Amino acid sequence: MWKRIFFTILAALASILLPACSVTPAPQSETRSMTDDAGRTISAPIHPTRIVSLTYGTDEILTALLSPGRIAAYSKYAGDDGISFLTKDEVSRVGRTVDMEPEHILALAPDLVIASTSTPMQTVEVLTRSGVPVYVSTIPTTVEEMKGKVRGVAKAVHEEEKGEALVSDMESKLAALASKLSVVSPDKERVALGMSFRGILGKKGTLFSDVLRLAHVKDGAAVYEVPKGADAYLSLEILPKIDPDVILLPTWRVKAGDDTKAFEEGLLSNPALREVTAVKERRLVPFSEKYKYVMSQHVVDAVEAAARAVYPEVFVTSD
Repeated sequence: MWKRIFFTILAALASILLPACSVTPAPQSETRSMTDDAGRTISAPIHPTRIVSLTYGTDEILTALLSPGRIAAYSKYAGDDGISFLTKDEVSRVGRTVDMEPEHILALAPDLVIASTSTPMQTVEVLTRSGVPVYVSTIPTTVEEMKGKVRGVAKAVHEEEKGEALVSDMESKLAALASKLSVVSPDKERVALGMSFRGILGKKGTLFSDVLRLAHVKDGAAVYEVPKGADAYLSLEILPKIDPDVILLPTWRVKAGDDTKAFEEGLLSNPALREVTAVKERRLVPFSEKYKYVMSQHVVDAVEAAARAVYPEVFVTSD
């Protein structure tokens, strides 16, 4: 409750103080109206030049669509190779990252902010009341929905043609992968589980599950339909019941103690997991979280990475 009160006060202060402040966005002579992925109607500059991205997925989409000069700031995870596809060199060309605090975003005088449905609604409301257009993009649960996200962000920055080219490139890469993976018949598909340091990923109706499907991999967690808003991770206790052929290990160190090698050794030494196929055959493969939590056109790279991790023999002759 106190957070809502704080943001309400902040919004009121911003609406009073911002017009007299030097960080006021430059007036735009031409604007256009559009509907974002949250169903909100916004009015934004036809050619925004101070764009702030609040998520690592929109960082990556914008980088593919725009010159660095039009991006005022990336999200705080930009350039973190554990979760982001952006290189440190790409981030340095923009030169700035920002967190979700409205006052920090407003200080950049953005003429457009690209957020997502995971962005705190209070942040979106404060920015909107302060006169900053905010485009809220979707969190896809399928690769097809990801194409829609790319098109939506492209529309927001008025680069629809580049957005279509990006989607076309995604489709071409997926078609090439499908051709290569056609040697894996449905009856030969292996079962895999994606792991985090907190538990099992996947579940029915998630993007990672769709990534595995396109990689001709059966997601062992997809039989579990977890209610929206429930714990994001499934317990390791169900691992023997699933009996995966391959376990995709976590690599992104978020908290102290997160260690891939120690995690792997814990699985291998656990008496309850001795009969699990992946453990018996030592098919435990480090698999980056940037593939597990992908939120951009790089979902295609995640499909290929999953296929390579589960079917390395398919790629041996061509590499």
